Amino acid sequence: MRWAILLIPLLFLGCIQNVTTEEKTKNITSNSTAELKSLILRNPDEYLYPFDGFSYDNVSVKVEGSYIYVTAKCSELEGEDTYLFVNDNGTLILKSYCLEVLPESVKLEAVSIAMSNETIAKNANGFVTVRRILPQTSAKFYKPKELFSVTWHGSKIVSALVDLDEKTVVKVWMG
Repeated sequence: MRWAILLIPLLFLGCIQNVTTEEKTKNITSNSTAELKSLILRNPDEYLYPFDGFSYDNVSVKVEGSYIYVTAKCSELEGEDTYLFVNDNGTLILKSYCLEVLPESVKLEAVSIAMSNETIAKNANGFVTVRRILPQTSAKFYKPKELFSVTWHGSKIVSALVDLDEKTVVKVWMG
């Protein structure tokens, strides 16, 4: 039971693991992780998920065995997006991600919508993070569409999954 209490907040802090991404899983003819690293660096938008209308201009890739760790930044926005890929016999698979590179206006709107929820409003304190959730992950909790995780890290961890299009909180977690 105690592990569940720790796992739930980590899952919904916006850092998602065990992603099944069909659209960006790539079959590569080479099993070389170094070649996969080079492909990501040459064409980041083909393998990564920058926020709509933006591109990464600072991408770094670190390889450890079959794991490929990617950090990406956009000079126009604050924050850093991180990705973990695995080279599975020439198939590049996204295993986890944490997407924080967002316009300030999007973050403020997500926080405002989250605070419209009574449970969130009563329990939110501490510092807040806003992270983007990809459609293939949000389908597990709601619909396959881009959502935002708004999480307060204070005396309690309180998190809201926000649909900006519908301007609604679709799920709330407290830990």
